[in-house]
Amino acid sequence: MEDKRSAKDGQLVLPGDYLGVIEEFLPGEGVREENGELYATRAGKVRINRERMEISVEPVTDTPPLPKVGDVVLARVIEVKPQAVIVQLLAIEGRENDREIATSKLAGIHISQVKEGFVEDLSKEFKIGDVVRARVIANEKSPIQLSTREPEMGVVYALCSRCRTPLIRRGDKLICPRCGNVETRKLSPLYRKIKVSL
Repeated sequence: MEDKRSAKDGQLVLPGDYLGVIEEFLPGEGVREENGELYATRAGKVRINRERMEISVEPVTDTPPLPKVGDVVLARVIEVKPQAVIVQLLAIEGRENDREIATSKLAGIHISQVKEGFVEDLSKEFKIGDVVRARVIANEKSPIQLSTREPEMGVVYALCSRCRTPLIRRGDKLICPRCGNVETRKLSPLYRKIKVSL
């Protein structure tokens, strides 16, 4: 039989983790009893009330942030398809000090959400490796849906597709200072003005 140890005050537990026995503690919030044994029903910190001899699980408030509709996120382009761009979420703007994002981290920008007007070729707007500033427009299902239609949304960091040197903005074009390659993107006015952790 496995040796089951009672949980300690302040210990982080996950749903289903063993906490102790009914003879030791009464089940409080976030705890269920099964055949005399106590288990966590949610992720959080164990709280033991010695006076009441009660054990409970307090939900952790600093859980990783979930991007909400309306949030502005930074994301890296990992795939450019004919109808959509697949990106990996990096951070939620204004919450950069929070922990990692809690979702699958994948999001999509549909061709209709890139910019105002018609987009003929998505590869002229985004390239793999670009860091994009975008707004969350739907988060019910995976991948989360993003939009860069607003003027301040778009690419904030890009590498030359030939030599991988960070590109410099000149008007509405991007120029490679190393090989002279000229590229286009759906640019944000904040290009190279946002600190991007690569």
